[in-house]
Amino acid sequence: MITEKNKIRPLCLSFRTPPSNRPQAILISKMAPEWIAQGVNPIIVTYDAGGDWDIKAPVYKISQFEINKYLGKIPFVHGFFRNQYYKIILTEAEEIIKKHNLNMIFSFSNPQESNIIGAMLKKRLNIPFVSYFSDPWYDYPYDPPLRPWTAGKILRQERFVVKNSDKVVFVNNQARELIMKKFPLLWKEKAEVIPHCYDLKDYPETKRDDKDKYIFSYIGIFYKDRNPEVFFMAFQKIFKEHAELKNKVEIRIIGMSNNYTGYDIKDVEKAVNKYGLEENVKLIPPVSYKESLRYMKLSDCLIVLDLNIPQSPFLPSKVVDYAGSGSIILGITPEDSPARDFLNNLGHKVFNYSQADELAVYLKKLILGEIKISVNQDFLKKYDVKNTTAKLMGIFKEVLGKK
Repeated sequence: MITEKNKIRPLCLSFRTPPSNRPQAILISKMAPEWIAQGVNPIIVTYDAGGDWDIKAPVYKISQFEINKYLGKIPFVHGFFRNQYYKIILTEAEEIIKKHNLNMIFSFSNPQESNIIGAMLKKRLNIPFVSYFSDPWYDYPYDPPLRPWTAGKILRQERFVVKNSDKVVFVNNQARELIMKKFPLLWKEKAEVIPHCYDLKDYPETKRDDKDKYIFSYIGIFYKDRNPEVFFMAFQKIFKEHAELKNKVEIRIIGMSNNYTGYDIKDVEKAVNKYGLEENVKLIPPVSYKESLRYMKLSDCLIVLDLNIPQSPFLPSKVVDYAGSGSIILGITPEDSPARDFLNNLGHKVFNYSQADELAVYLKKLILGEIKISVNQDFLKKYDVKNTTAKLMGIFKEVLGKK
């Protein structure tokens, strides 16, 4: 138990917070209330991006950096104005730290700006600093290759953050290894893994009225290299061989609305038509996080589609939310991904992108009720927000003890 003598008083730099529906906002919405439940009272700094977070902790809002797009193209001008912005934010943050007598800093990315500002505060004030990487930064595999100057700048910034961190938190081992392999061996000793979490209190009570259908659900967006075609292909095969099953299946695609990933709603509709699934696929617009949890609970099987790249460093927080719902999960992932490791350890079935035929056999068995899943509850509990928070509090105590 945390006593007054060893009280943890953190400044939490989390620039995406509720009511935003972005992944980082959803994650901190689970984490921060549990900090409070475990005796830690954070002071939160976030972007002034609209809406107030109903949480029992002080929330300070800062402006987000902006610059005229034409002015920003002039050499060195963008860097000059961003440095001026950092000076303002550092002054504001330092005043908050002094006002509340805070004794440590926790920066929660993305955006990575939180880690940069956290490292700057550590350098200025010399108080314990824990940085958090939910995703790779310099090594991020989704984006096209960076220009040498941009890549060099990001690498220098990442190095600055890691160097000034007392501890660096990653969400899985693959991400930790990918990022830390560039740095000195002594720095690697700072690296810790705390996975994404679920909170059982967040899931609503649900009641199924349409038990005559087997409901498969996918929640989220697609990318060109992470699309539903292998999944649709398997259903086409099932219905061609077992036409009687076609009216027993509903496939829900929830929240598929974007124009920035290279695979939008029109591509989904085209794939639905290509595989003859017009009667089965139901496209549902984006929903709130709480509503997405309701859809998870109402589903018989939840689908994970992982990016089809070797040595993927990603375990999406959505997959952990899937696990907390209690529904069956089916993964389509590369062989060496964190998502595959997670699902295998839980006891769920995983396929790769070349196994459409095997996938079809398994889906048919699910529909017919021939598959029973026994979830490894001891493994699942490691991802409960109570347990991930306790581990993070242990790291906070460790860095405070080294002061």
